[in-house]
Amino acid sequence: MRRATQLSLFDDDHAAASLASLLPLVRSAMSSVAGGSSLSRDQIADRLTEVARAAGISISRGNAKSVKTATLEKWLSPAAREHPPSLTALVAFCLVTRDVRPLEPILATLGCSIMTKEDRKLRDYGAAILAEREAKKKKRQLEAEL
Repeated sequence: MRRATQLSLFDDDHAAASLASLLPLVRSAMSSVAGGSSLSRDQIADRLTEVARAAGISISRGNAKSVKTATLEKWLSPAAREHPPSLTALVAFCLVTRDVRPLEPILATLGCSIMTKEDRKLRDYGAAILAEREAKKKKRQLEAEL
């Protein structure tokens, strides 16, 4: 017979808590993005439909050929447990709004973050400096051997 193990509230592994709050955080971010968008919610729903049709996919439940504003509202409500947005709906939303913030809670759960263009420049600059140091070190070694 297997013995049950009680989990500690003080464990470093917060995976269960992270997963439990993931969808409300994604929905909240989607709602924030939609609220700050120059597009109305009707326009966002229409553009989601256009993106889905262009891709030849359905991003709402069932065989629906379009995204209704009511469906979008359900996706944006952090308290709504039913009707979660699908992964393709989330990505389409990010494409339509040109904002990736709804992906941040997912990445944070995995210990990652979104890299901005500025972050990439700084990363590349740092890599160039390290490569330059390594080249100088190798050059000094070769000069010492001459």
